[in-house]
Amino acid sequence: MLKRLSLYTLLLCLVPIFVWISGWHWQGDAALTQFDYFLYWLTETGSSPYAIITCGVFALLFFPFAKTKKQWVAVVAIMAVSMVVTQGLKTGLKHVFAEARPYVVELAANSDISTEYFYDQTKEQRQSIVTDYYSSRAETPGWLVEHRENEVSYSFPSGHTIFAVSWLLLAAGFFRLLGQTSSGAKILLILTALWAFLMLVSRLRLGMHYPLDLLISTFIAWVLHCALFVFLEKKRLFPRD
Repeated sequence: MLKRLSLYTLLLCLVPIFVWISGWHWQGDAALTQFDYFLYWLTETGSSPYAIITCGVFALLFFPFAKTKKQWVAVVAIMAVSMVVTQGLKTGLKHVFAEARPYVVELAANSDISTEYFYDQTKEQRQSIVTDYYSSRAETPGWLVEHRENEVSYSFPSGHTIFAVSWLLLAAGFFRLLGQTSSGAKILLILTALWAFLMLVSRLRLGMHYPLDLLISTFIAWVLHCALFVFLEKKRLFPRD
């Protein structure tokens, strides 16, 4: 189990590792492409309130792989606990580390406010600052401005990353736990891995996070879900027979 979860975690760690090796770093919105618009829609699947819909879709997708309705309900309940715990931990850590997002650092460098001043404001005031700043910047499309208006919290850790990595590890862990080796399970796992991989890419391309945010957030999700599935295996709550 741990090897399986670690393998998928390593796959996602390749995103920040490649960024460091290649020397790529976010340089503002002038280099945006049509692919980034696709990444925006993908990243929205991990944004509030759409993340709730994503959770519902994953829960429904797991229904055919459970042996009984009762087992499916138990799986979904554990998934729900995972989401609450990981996102709650994310919220707490953001306020502990209080790291500014890349786009906020750029905003502060090009205006007469500091990152400290920005984060001292209420959420509504921060949103207003973002709106005013981008009103004169034609290189930033409206969809990205709207996304940033809704993402005025701290940078570290990445909630979107923890969300995506958690769902990939939940899929990998439960398929292993339930003994699912069907082609349907493999396809769903591959698609979930691709979705999670691109989610991490989107957070960098849209100026929302640093590579270190992604790496540590992935590690946090890995530790929590390793502990979860070791516990579930030990308790034998989901026998394969």
